[in-house]
Order: sequence, then structure tokens, then C-alpha cells
Amino acid sequence: MKNLSGRKLAALVIGAAMCAAGLAAWAYQLVAGMQVTAMRNSFTWGLYMGSFEFFIAMASGGMLVFSIAYLWNVEQLKPFVKIAAIGSLASVVASGVAIFEDLGMPFHALYMLLTPNVGSPLFWDVIILTLYVIVCVAAVVLSLLPDTKKHRHDRGYRMNNEENCRKFSYIALPAAFLVNIVTSFMFATQNTREWWHSALIPVNACAEAAAVGLSFTILLCALMAKHDLFVENSDGIRLLARLAAAAIAAYIAMSFIEIIPLAWSNTPESRHLLHLLFHTYGPLFWLEILLPLIAMILFLVGGGLGKELVAAASVLVIIGIFIQRMMLLLPAFNTIPLTLPVAGKLWTFPIAVGTFTEGQDVFVRFWNYAPTLPEWVVGILPPGLIIFVMAGAGMLFQLLPDRE
Repeated sequence: MKNLSGRKLAALVIGAAMCAAGLAAWAYQLVAGMQVTAMRNSFTWGLYMGSFEFFIAMASGGMLVFSIAYLWNVEQLKPFVKIAAIGSLASVVASGVAIFEDLGMPFHALYMLLTPNVGSPLFWDVIILTLYVIVCVAAVVLSLLPDTKKHRHDRGYRMNNEENCRKFSYIALPAAFLVNIVTSFMFATQNTREWWHSALIPVNACAEAAAVGLSFTILLCALMAKHDLFVENSDGIRLLARLAAAAIAAYIAMSFIEIIPLAWSNTPESRHLLHLLFHTYGPLFWLEILLPLIAMILFLVGGGLGKELVAAASVLVIIGIFIQRMMLLLPAFNTIPLTLPVAGKLWTFPIAVGTFTEGQDVFVRFWNYAPTLPEWVVGILPPGLIIFVMAGAGMLFQLLPDRE
């Protein structure tokens, strides 16, 4: 018990340090301007937007666990509801922080309230995010209420609360998918970006969200549960692992289905995009496929599914889906939608970088984006916030059942 408490305290300190470093770097970015990042006119979305989409996906896992446990009365999952709900809340707040980091002047976000543009996908992103935060807060409250001093030994209240949770799941379950569908429209509606303009992107976003969200919940349980408690609730972990494996299979299948129309069309634009995907960014593409694939195999044939095994598999999924979110950006922005066929080849109009640096081109056809050091430090704020919230919640509440 002391070792577990010590780990929670260490995690709390680490999370607080990450938040402090991220806030300091963000303050520097606000003062110095967005030029401290590697983003430019030709590459306007980078680490922050990729993180935003990633944490949105990760936030779905908790609501899926909550809804499945109560809608279908799956007793094996109920011990994990509290930790799952708080994980979802922490992740969706982290996604909101990530999107603010992408704004050079965050206070300009107020104009979305003062003069909303209902034709903008970003406006609807804000609406669905706000609603999803409310859903996550409600799920956390419903999960924690039975453990308050007033209701801890009230069996009647616990039964009524379970019924309330079941009813609320009719809202939580569609919300977990809707938040990913709506945010993915920010990409799918951009018909000038061939890599994004696909009706399959919102569907695949749901599969990715289920895969990484459930894996994140498994990882939290593996990290925060004592060994004997983890073993006692292994049936629930095994069920989560199988659900995550099914979502991974769907994600991998749809990832390749999206590529088939590009190869089939065989236009100069599609050939250029495929060259970026399989050659320029080939190692990243195969990592986003192979890491979740290895995790899927571990989830399915992992035998007893020990803590170390499921934790390692979950980390592979998290890394793979994060790479996928970044790969949503890299080929798209380096396929500049201003092209002209010349002598049988594709000629790309150069785009102004937006900054003048001695020794660098002012106009480019390709931008080799890689986050700068300030970007990386700013980028640790959202995961630092998740670590801090989860460690703090673990110290304040009994997130997993005791042996009684």
C-alpha cells in the first residue's frame, strides 16, 4: 500500500512538473510568436492539432467502459468505471488545452462566442467538446457518489444510482462516438486536401477512438491497481482487451481501404500522395499499422494477460494511434493543392513560407515539418495534466475496489 501511495505521489509531482514546464514554454510562445514552432504558411497544423485529435480519441474509452458496463449490466467492467470516467474527463480537458496551444492569440477564441460561424466545422467542434466535458463530469459524479460517506453503506441508494447510470449511458455511449465524428469532419470536409476528403475518415475515427481509448483505460488499471486486485479482476481486463483488439482490426482494415481509391485513380496528385505516404513518411506509416497490430495479437493471445503484458500492449496502441494522428497531417500539408500537369509531370506552385530567415527559401513546395524544442515542451502540458489529474484522483478517491 505504501509503495502504491508513493508511486501516486511521484506521478503527481511528475505531472505537476510537466504542467509547469509546459505553461512556461507556452508563455514564451505567446510572447515570441508562433514562429518559435516549425509550423509555417505551408504547414499550418502540427503537434498541437495532432495532439488535440489524439486526446479526443483517448477520451472516448472511459465513456465506452461506463456505457457498456451499465447498459448491458457487465459486472466485470463495473470495477473500472470510476477510473475510466476520470480518465475520459482528464483526456477531453487535455484536448481543449491542446487546441488553445495552437492559437497564436488564445483570447481570439472569444469571437467564436460573440460572432459564431455556424458554417465552420471548428464551431461545431467547440460545441461538441463542451457538451462532452459535461457528459464526462456527470459520469464522474455518478461514479463517485456511492462512495461518499453519506451513501457508502446505503444499498438502496447504490441500486438507484446504478439505474441512473444505466439511463445516463444512453447519452454517454453516442456522445463517445459523436465527439470523434464531429471533430473528424474538420478534416473530411476539406475537399482541397485529397488525403482528408473521405467519408471514411469519421468512421475510422470511431475505430481509432475505441482502440486507443480502451487501451488507455487498460493502462490506467494496470498502473494504478495492486497486483492481487488486478488478478482478481482479470476477466474485466480480458474483456476490455478483446474489445480493443476488435477496434484495432477495424482501424487497420479501414486504413488500407482509404488507400485503395487513391491507388485506383492513378492521377498525378494521387501518385504524389502515395509517394509521400509510402516513401517520404513510409517508416511512420508502417509504425502506425504494426504497433497496434502487435498489440492486437498480444490482447488476443496473451494468455493470462498479466499487468506488464497489457500495459506494454496498451502503450503500443497509444504510440501507434498518436503517429496516425500526426500522419493525418504530414502527407496532407505536403500535398499542396496548387498543381499543374507539365510535360506529363506534376508541377506544384510554391507557397510563401511566411517568415524570412537568411539561408532559407521564402517559397517552398515541401516543408519538412518536425516540432521544435519549444513545441515539444509546450506539448507536454496536456499529458502532464492527465498524469496530474489521475494521480490526484487516485490519492483522493478509491478508484478501484478494495479486496472487500
